[in-house]
Amino acid sequence: MTDRRSPLRCSFCGKKESHVRKIVAGPAVYICNECVYLCLEMLNQDQVATNTPKAERISALKAEIHHLHGLLRLESRLVTDLRNETERLRAKPKARPIRRS
Repeated sequence: MTDRRSPLRCSFCGKKESHVRKIVAGPAVYICNECVYLCLEMLNQDQVATNTPKAERISALKAEIHHLHGLLRLESRLVTDLRNETERLRAKPKARPIRRS
């Protein structure tokens, strides 16, 4: 009696062992290299989708920091302008009120 082994098939896509590079055997299941690659792509897409909000948040925080730097520069200019105007007003001779007799 000869033990004729039927060709292995991927449990996911149904391709025969001869139509793929490799088949990995598991407990009562088989998966081909193409399905493994497809699974990796799906997992990577999930990872990218999960990281996207973080990347968007980082981008938003960078924009806020840039805005804050602009406000700090503006504040510095306002303080300088106020100081200069105060010094200018203090240096001006005071006008004396005219007295009527």
